[in-house]
Amino acid sequence: MTTATSGVGTVSSPGIGSNLDVKTIVAQLMATEQGPTTAINNQTASYNAKLSAISSLKSALSTLQQAAQTVNLSTTFKTVTASVADTSALSASVNSANTAGSYNVEVQSLAQAQKLISSGYASKTTAIGNGTLTLDVGTYSAAGSPPVTFTANTGVAQKTITIDSTNNTLEGIRDAINNANTSVSAAIINDGTNYRLSLTSKNSGVANAIKLGVTENGGAGLAQLAYDGSTGGVSKLTQNTAPKNAVIKVDGISITSSSNTITDAIQGVTLNLTKEMAAGTTTQLTLANDTTNASAAIQSFVNAYNAVSTQIANSTAYDAATGTASVLTGDATMRTIQAQLRNALLSAIPGASSGLSVLSDAGISFQTDGTLAIDSTKLATALADPQKDLSRLFVTSTDGTIGFGSRVNSVVSSMIFGTDATLNGRIDGINTSIKDLAKQLTDENTRLAAVQQRYNTQFTALDVMVSSMTQTSNFLTQQFAALTATPK
Repeated sequence: MTTATSGVGTVSSPGIGSNLDVKTIVAQLMATEQGPTTAINNQTASYNAKLSAISSLKSALSTLQQAAQTVNLSTTFKTVTASVADTSALSASVNSANTAGSYNVEVQSLAQAQKLISSGYASKTTAIGNGTLTLDVGTYSAAGSPPVTFTANTGVAQKTITIDSTNNTLEGIRDAINNANTSVSAAIINDGTNYRLSLTSKNSGVANAIKLGVTENGGAGLAQLAYDGSTGGVSKLTQNTAPKNAVIKVDGISITSSSNTITDAIQGVTLNLTKEMAAGTTTQLTLANDTTNASAAIQSFVNAYNAVSTQIANSTAYDAATGTASVLTGDATMRTIQAQLRNALLSAIPGASSGLSVLSDAGISFQTDGTLAIDSTKLATALADPQKDLSRLFVTSTDGTIGFGSRVNSVVSSMIFGTDATLNGRIDGINTSIKDLAKQLTDENTRLAAVQQRYNTQFTALDVMVSSMTQTSNFLTQQFAALTATPK
């Protein structure tokens, strides 16, 4: 038999001595104590479901705001694309909002950088001479009368480079020029027999021509690298490529540029010249309105609104047939958000011109389920109509007219941004409730643990007592049986 301690003790296997199933009894009693815990868990699950639904709606509203901000940009609607008939001569790109139009362009000359080359040397490591090189870039005036003069480019600093025994070879001079961070690059060309120093202006155009002065420090070898193209100047280097500006005509107007990339000929358009054209030949540059961006932005705006509308509908739906409510059925915050958004999109724009005051003017209308639908044909027609500026329907204009994009952006901001935002306040409230429930659950679990301990103690004591009484009963039964069996 199982032994037990005196007083209120425990048995090693409750119920064995008395046939009292303590574990089952305590488990059943504890089951009845779980009511508050179950209620807290159910309430917590309900709050978590609401939190998830509201957080998903906040994300959908954020997407709607981004779409509203896009349709509130004038650049969304004023998109122009450029095309060139002869793409071998030039290409064009639009950098900013521009008006449609066409231009006749003639590429008369391409810009090029000046290139100079030295006489040949048998070795690139043979010492040439010591002294200094003085490097300038600037403009040589046109040949003729008066004499050719050189005018230094004031935007480029003069560079003086020392040539001595450490760098007086062809290789050393090349490296000294390149390491001086000048506006000229140096290289060595091997023609198969001799090595030559090649100098190239880093920038094209006649204003970036090279002048290289030499001061000898004994000998005359370094002087062989001098170049001065002005009248009376000493030039030992040979000009392989003359500096030249790009020259184009746009609708007969001559334009000169030091670069083959021209950004100021047509406002907002960059021209990249690639080939000189035959004299008198032109190619057509066409700037055309492109409604692709605007159409896509409006479609994204409608899609984003529909996602919000569908989210609200699903989270607040009520199935009358089954009596089943959704997680936010009857929620006042959801009704408020839905009403504010619908009002923002249904109200006409004050001060807008006739035909550009309501969404239906762009082919956008509400459906019976609360979502928006686009009549793509009507939208395309409105976008292509030169008499209509559809951007005024969505974009806040300079005269203060507030478009639908700006209106929806402001409404959504009040819902999701800042501590006073509608949804943020609601989320904070739910999180506070969840924290309170978590504390209640902790307190309840503490109480249940104490109750279970008390039940275990009580029923273990009962088990010990019953076991003891059973032993006494068995002893007395044995004693009576012995007395009965004694002979008379």
